[in-house]
Amino acid sequence: MKKYSVILFSFIALSLLSSCSDWLNLKPEDGVIREEFWKTKEQVNSAVIGCYASLLNGPTERMFLWGELRADMLENGNFPTHNYSEVIDGEISASNPVVSWASLYTTINNCNTVLKFAPTVQAIDGTFTDKQLKQYEAEALTLRAMMYFYLVRSFRDVPLVLEASVSDDQKFSIPKTDGSAILDTLVRDLKIAAANAPIAYSSKADNKNRITSWTAKTLLADIYLWQEKYAECNALCNEIIGSGKFSLIPVERKKNYILNGGTIIDSVYIANESDADNMFVQSYVTGNSIESIFELPYTTLKNNTFYSILGPTSNNLKPKLDIVDGQIFPEPTYTTHSEATDIRGSGCSYRIGLLWKYVGTSRTGSPRISSEYTAPWIIYKYSDVLLMNAEALNQMGLMSSDVEAQNDYANSIYYMNLVRDARNAVNTSDYKFIPGNVDGKSLEKAILDERAREFSYEGKRWYDVLRYAKRGNYKGDNIQYLVKLAISSASPQKQTSLIAKYRDTRAVYGSHYWPIYSSELNYNKLLKQNEFYAQ
Repeated sequence: MKKYSVILFSFIALSLLSSCSDWLNLKPEDGVIREEFWKTKEQVNSAVIGCYASLLNGPTERMFLWGELRADMLENGNFPTHNYSEVIDGEISASNPVVSWASLYTTINNCNTVLKFAPTVQAIDGTFTDKQLKQYEAEALTLRAMMYFYLVRSFRDVPLVLEASVSDDQKFSIPKTDGSAILDTLVRDLKIAAANAPIAYSSKADNKNRITSWTAKTLLADIYLWQEKYAECNALCNEIIGSGKFSLIPVERKKNYILNGGTIIDSVYIANESDADNMFVQSYVTGNSIESIFELPYTTLKNNTFYSILGPTSNNLKPKLDIVDGQIFPEPTYTTHSEATDIRGSGCSYRIGLLWKYVGTSRTGSPRISSEYTAPWIIYKYSDVLLMNAEALNQMGLMSSDVEAQNDYANSIYYMNLVRDARNAVNTSDYKFIPGNVDGKSLEKAILDERAREFSYEGKRWYDVLRYAKRGNYKGDNIQYLVKLAISSASPQKQTSLIAKYRDTRAVYGSHYWPIYSSELNYNKLLKQNEFYAQ
């Protein structure tokens, strides 16, 4: 008999939330699941926590690898692995386990199981209210939508499974569903979830580590951005910003003037180092900061899963310094004020050979020992909403008349600069826009570059560049975003080949999406390999 299990150790549950049961086994309906479980609202809560717990292993590692390996800020570390090297070189095969989606579908099935059985508990537990049921369903719907959004952005078309796999009699061979249709389903689900998820919980940890209405709305805004529904994205972002629930961690800055012969010719800002370190510690060490919308916590008993990849001793992957140090994070214009740097760069995102935001104890401290590998995995934070809004407004401007466009551009720059000022971003010529005379395409690129800095190594870079490239069905020269990525990421001997692959969008957008893992093709006979990889 096939057993679908969510094994939830109490220490994982305690790291996530304030309440939980010990072990939870979800057995096939053919067994005794209704007799052994699904009797009380507390058990439903435990099942929901099991959905969160399932994210702490495979899915978070996939979120990182899928969002960063194909981008331009990583390279092989001191101990490279063949699987990662293949992806970095653009030589991706269906036999590479990096492309396995199994862990995401495990979380999806956990969510489906909650959605299937939670309503039946009301008939048994008279204290289980409609409000509580709708909350748990909203959490499951949002987590399931999150997994499918990653799958669609990574593979485009995938099997859409909305029923729990709880019986051996069920059919497990399911064909792919068009990715656009899946996104429409997610939009419907997230509207329901946003209406029913809590605005806030009773504890700070739950507000950050458990789905709220704001999480559902942020994910929905992100999907709208991918669907190129910019007005809808803008409206949701404005709602989240207007809620007053989130803010950027404050960092004091001191303005210094640049003189030439006694005449002021420019100015730079120097961030307060104590405030900058506080931003680092709150975000990447202790977690649950005022910026956080949704993050997954780790503990000394349940370490962050990809420290075996990034740590000082294993070091499979490391920062690609020739791209990150000087390009992604530009140097200050004036050598006389070399401390006027972006606080997200060296000492935050990276140090030589290490992805510091996951390894460091502080901006200037030492690396963590293995038991301290507890940095949270941040899925959404307030700066994401600000920059999504900036992007949506910029795209609205590109589709507007001149006067309306300049208004949209001005608002876009405002939201982008909220992030830049909070991080003491270096003010290069790319960000010196003249009010009333802003070029929308230049602003478009500036926002993408800002996202690279703000979300470095947070699993977003590849998806951001692909979103820009595919916009308007690869309209105009948008493919150049991917071409530039290939030039930055590939080794010299692989550049020509990778550029050719990225330019070829004939086979259902070519190599822009992953191949389906060979084991999945063997298991599910109704699956067909993505066209580019079936050639």
